[in-house]
Amino acid sequence: MSAYHWVVHDAAGGEVRTSEPFDSKEQAEAWMGQEWKSLLDAGGESVSLLHDGAVQYQMGLREG
Repeated sequence: MSAYHWVVHDAAGGEVRTSEPFDSKEQAEAWMGQEWKSLLDAGGESVSLLHDGAVQYQMGLREG
């Protein structure tokens, strides 16, 4: 089964943590919609969505 997961990066681009795996892109994006603020508060600055190890896209956590 293919899986999606998020990698959270700090300001220097280092990996802070990874999320649990999700069965679909929609589930992963819904989780991020709920968790982005707490990830930012924990030192995250950007995230990458991976699918089977390949980066789908990257985005910053700050509004604007």
